[in-house]
Amino acid sequence: MARIMEPTKRVAPYLPFATFLSSLDAFTQGVPPKLDRTLWRSQSGFLQGLIMNTYRFFGLVEETEGDTATDYLLELVRNKEQRPEILRALIEAQYTDVLEGHDLSKMTMKMLEAEFEKAFSVSGATKQKAITFFLKAAKFAEMPLSHFLSSQLRNAAPRKKRGLKQRIEQENGVAIETNLMDAGEGGGSHTLHFASGGTLTVTIDANPFTMPKEERDFFFSVVDMLQEYGQEHPDAQQEKE
Repeated sequence: MARIMEPTKRVAPYLPFATFLSSLDAFTQGVPPKLDRTLWRSQSGFLQGLIMNTYRFFGLVEETEGDTATDYLLELVRNKEQRPEILRALIEAQYTDVLEGHDLSKMTMKMLEAEFEKAFSVSGATKQKAITFFLKAAKFAEMPLSHFLSSQLRNAAPRKKRGLKQRIEQENGVAIETNLMDAGEGGGSHTLHFASGGTLTVTIDANPFTMPKEERDFFFSVVDMLQEYGQEHPDAQQEKE
């Protein structure tokens, strides 16, 4: 019997919406015929990759032609005052499976989460980030949102974290973000985003610097394996919290 292959789900954008908007500032002097990550040198390699993936998702570049700029990107850059209207059209076109048969002004978070799970290859923390991006984009595009969805935007406000934060950027574009909590608190996680859309997260709720040597060596050996995989597979993205 012939095996029926299910269509591959796309990965919905899950970078901060403000980062997406600010990325358009790179084109104040004009839009190059082809885009690449070096346009956003001030961003980490991880965010550079997310920006490019978002541009591909919205059709701002044509991936099959080497990420050449499309008319949609030119419209966003040249018509800054009309960005909400332009973005609304892009949202309606690319989130069809989520919006079809639903009214955002009456939708609940549970309904929205269910539609994202069906339409896109996202789960866990990535799904929540993708939904937050969608809601902020919809609000910017002046699309009506129910108070159930609007409250999610208020809850998604960034919270301050205690401790020392370091960012290490690899030459292959993989960015690793680490938060070292105050001694005695400990904790953190390492997430690997596979190119296919899946994620693998290793979480620790102890301070590795106060653990016995055997346990500490085991923990960092697992982290080393994740980092080595990321170095060998540039399309995979890593982040630590």
